[in-house]
Amino acid sequence: MVGGWSYTGVAQGNSRYVAIPIRGGTLLERVAVHGGQPLGWRTMRREIGIPMVTLTGAGGGLSHDGRRLVMASQPGFGRPNTELSLFNAHTLGLRRTYRLKGDFAFDALSPDGSTIYLIQLLDPRDLTRYAVRALDWKTGKLAPKPIVDPREPDEQMRGYPYARTTSADGRFVYTLYNGGKEPFVHALDTTGRTAACIDIPKVPQDPQSSLRLQGRRLTVLSGDTPMAYIDTITHRVTKPGAAVRPASSSDADGGGAPPLWALLAAAAAVALGAAAAVGARRRRAGAARS
Repeated sequence: MVGGWSYTGVAQGNSRYVAIPIRGGTLLERVAVHGGQPLGWRTMRREIGIPMVTLTGAGGGLSHDGRRLVMASQPGFGRPNTELSLFNAHTLGLRRTYRLKGDFAFDALSPDGSTIYLIQLLDPRDLTRYAVRALDWKTGKLAPKPIVDPREPDEQMRGYPYARTTSADGRFVYTLYNGGKEPFVHALDTTGRTAACIDIPKVPQDPQSSLRLQGRRLTVLSGDTPMAYIDTITHRVTKPGAAVRPASSSDADGGGAPPLWALLAAAAAVALGAAAAVGARRRRAGAARS
């Protein structure tokens, strides 16, 4: 489970969202991905941040259609309650706040943001033991049952998220988990509210791990080295060097993704540029206070 904040933010289209701690609260900014020009900002008199979805600091919380942004309250483990806030991603206006009993962390969103997926910590003494839950954005209620692999409904999910990629339409979210009993890829169908846990050969617990999606083939990489190939339709796993059916972009709705380290490096550069501009604009931010 990851319950922290991402200081590199999250991006969709030409917009990147970063949350910067300031005295007495938080500055939320929307900046241009190319160039870092400010597109909007607001201040909040509380500590809130962009949720982190991998151990390497990748951010999440922005719906695929770019309309909704989920932010999380002060991270921690073993909390009796969790608070999440939903914003209009264009105006940065607060839509609603969710207060949940228990310790939760943001995981993913359906493409239109109507379903918020959360990781629920089941044992504060074991951060690898968790369940995936679905929250309806309108009612603010959790689905009664966790999201599980219907083939193995009783199998416990354990591990830490090392890498992530998403299908081109935003429907499927693939996360590499490692550090538990066995590594696996969690394939979350954010529209169908179901998931598959795909066991893979043992891979190093490498912070440079990444996932690359090309057509229907998902490649698990350690650095630049392919460790396993997954057919996202059949969930068949093959090792490098084995006979593998060439994937075609017409096989499924998917898209390639650059290595995670490259995305994080670019995001960090944008976040640092945004932070440098805060001082010059802070005096003008009062008009946007909540």
